[in-house]
Amino acid sequence: MKRNSTRFSFTAQRFWLAGIFALTALAFSGCGQKDSASTTDQAAPLPEVQVTHVRRGTIQQTVELNATSVFRRQHVLKSPVTGYVFKSFAEPGRMVKKGAPVFVIETKESRALGNSLDSLNLQLGLSGRITIRASVSGYVASISHQTGDFVPEGEPLATLNDRNSMAFLLNVPVEWPTIIHNGMQLPVRLPDGRTLTGVVTETLPSVDQAAQTHQVIIRVGKAGVVPEGLMAKVSLAQSEKENTQLLPKTAVLANETETHFWVMKMHGKETAVKVPVTTGIQTADSVEILTPTFRPADEILTTGNYGVPDTLNVKVIR
Repeated sequence: MKRNSTRFSFTAQRFWLAGIFALTALAFSGCGQKDSASTTDQAAPLPEVQVTHVRRGTIQQTVELNATSVFRRQHVLKSPVTGYVFKSFAEPGRMVKKGAPVFVIETKESRALGNSLDSLNLQLGLSGRITIRASVSGYVASISHQTGDFVPEGEPLATLNDRNSMAFLLNVPVEWPTIIHNGMQLPVRLPDGRTLTGVVTETLPSVDQAAQTHQVIIRVGKAGVVPEGLMAKVSLAQSEKENTQLLPKTAVLANETETHFWVMKMHGKETAVKVPVTTGIQTADSVEILTPTFRPADEILTTGNYGVPDTLNVKVIR
């Protein structure tokens, strides 16, 4: 009996020791996991941001207005005799050069006498048909008669737009008296993507009573084919500031109503803080900063700055 009791006691001790070792291993395993999680939390990467510096320069407040293409001179081709339109070379919108034939008019006498008058005209070196040529180089704006039409003497046949008289008509509000002046160069942007260089030549001495605008004539050179009535865009500078603080537009943040503005400025090497600012003139890519005055070395966030808290640890990438 003693022998069996001793063997049982020894077996129990073995199971007891095995249980202790298992619990110890679990405890160390749990600690290892906690240490691993803690190490992972500490090693979490910081948000990457890019920064810029405030620069000093010139900024303009611009306004965009519509300008309409017009031909200031038009030439009307008229029939010099009473007769019929024998042939027409005119087509709406077609470009014709000065001296090119546009119409051939057959006199009513030639039409009435027919072959008899043709024989007489050949003997006398005359003709019963008169060619009407373009008086200027330009575009056919309108046609009043076609082949076969009867036309009395002095009847308008077609209207030509003088190509050299093409200009853009700009309506400028009267409350901006100094925004534009004669001799001023302005870019004129066409709907097809072309940009023409325009020069202000004159301001017409009249005001539109309803719109309270006055008309300004802008002449352009080497415009190519520009139809009458085309709407173009012209940008005018309303105001200008020199030697002022400027930041990229991406660096300046605002609330939903755009009544409060701020930037995220680096404080030290890893911390970005919120700095309220007062803005001035804004363009498509730059914003004037009126207050506060930043130092040239101050770093302002341009990316990674949207929706972040007042104080945030970040990593600056170049």
